[in-house]
Amino acid sequence: MVLVVVSSPKGGVGKTTLVANLAVALRRRGRQVTAVDFDSQNALRFLLAPHHEGDLGVARCTARGLPWSAALVSGVDGVRVAPYGEATTAERLRMKDLLVEEALSQALAGLARSPDEIVIADTTPGEGRMQERLEALADLKLIVLLADAGSMALVPTYRDGLMLRPISERPDTFGILNQVDPRRRLSRDIADFIATHAPERFIGVVHYDEALAESAARGEPVVGVAPGSVAALDIDTIAGRLDRLTAPGSH
Repeated sequence: MVLVVVSSPKGGVGKTTLVANLAVALRRRGRQVTAVDFDSQNALRFLLAPHHEGDLGVARCTARGLPWSAALVSGVDGVRVAPYGEATTAERLRMKDLLVEEALSQALAGLARSPDEIVIADTTPGEGRMQERLEALADLKLIVLLADAGSMALVPTYRDGLMLRPISERPDTFGILNQVDPRRRLSRDIADFIATHAPERFIGVVHYDEALAESAARGEPVVGVAPGSVAALDIDTIAGRLDRLTAPGSH
């Protein structure tokens, strides 16, 4: 199993939409993919398994002592989805208490069908105990940032300024710059800054594209419904790099 953990320093950066699209793009490249939702908003299922109506997810499975495989559903293009699911406050808190690193590792391993299957985890924005435990187990970590002033203001401090460090210090961690709009000067300047000062640290850029927003609103991955759109091509490029980084023998 190859664990890819996707995080963001704040909400509203399009992280869940990217996770869903990357999962589908990797599946289309022939990889076995399971997407796991660790965000209590339970939004990943709307993009990957829109017709699923069950309430069982990883939170309730954990609280009840059930394997996470009990929550698995078949999603778009054969991506398997383990939704966060419906959960009471007590169940959410119990999940955080029970999933110490060893238990979390076992729960994730129970989802994998092969050594090279990609398990991609969508996390809660910000930092917390679950985020820390997931990142300790991750083979690759992706940090999603918007091409805006708010995200860039966090770069010097988030993960201790990780995005500005040499890639040799943390070769397992990469950024994704999302919603880059060449029509806006600030967005262009941010993209140029990243290209100049941290090109190896970023695995890719996703340009602003109405097709991405429209497909997300309909509960559909843009890589499936508009594969020729700018955003879909950007996401597929990132998926290609992830495919190579997670190929057998590379980790």
